Amino acid sequence: SAVLFDALSQSTAIPIDTGSMSYGIPLAAAAMTVCVFMGMEIAIPFALVMSVSTAIIFQSRFEIFIYFLLSATMGAFWMKNCRERKVFVEAGVKLGLLNVVLATAVDTYTGDMGGFKIFWDWAFAFLGGVSAGILTAGIVPLLEMAFGYTTDIPLLELANLERPILRRLMLEAPGTYHHSVVVGSMVEAAAAEIGANPVLAKVCGYYHDIGKIKKPLYFIENQTDGKNRHDKL
Repeated sequence: SAVLFDALSQSTAIPIDTGSMSYGIPLAAAAMTVCVFMGMEIAIPFALVMSVSTAIIFQSRFEIFIYFLLSATMGAFWMKNCRERKVFVEAGVKLGLLNVVLATAVDTYTGDMGGFKIFWDWAFAFLGGVSAGILTAGIVPLLEMAFGYTTDIPLLELANLERPILRRLMLEAPGTYHHSVVVGSMVEAAAAEIGANPVLAKVCGYYHDIGKIKKPLYFIENQTDGKNRHDKL
């Protein structure tokens, strides 16, 4: 990596310190992605291993270890309740600002703040945080498709009551629709109490009777005239 940074710094019209470029590595994207799929319990040890490995690559520098550990850990923390796509961008901006603070602390610790270096450090640190958020936003959907894994984001999209299949349920089987919404709310609360995934539970509640659209009048909640089709079977 040091060789790569040296080559990049020499190829630019304006001389840039290789140490500044290291702040721009979007290492936190890996921990953020792990957190989306597996939670903070796995993301934090993963961030620790990554930070140790990166510090060894950069000549076992302790300050680099701390920088990437705190950056990756906080990036994962800001992704732990990711329910919307915009959270990726918001987490990236927050991480960029945090990286600026961490880069300033590292430069103060090493006493390396001469000339315009601090400004390059800030620029690359902020860029590293924002790019980590953007990378995570791009990687997560690809992993969802590749491994068939469903995160809370597509689950919340399925929970939108304006989806065509749920609108059909409301119009063609209104009793079943009302029942499904009530069940969704009940199981969401129950799942939250026992530590299960409340979003998954709610979506399952919404769709558990979706098949009744096929013959809605054969189910008592949709019978309004007192006639039961089963009586003639």
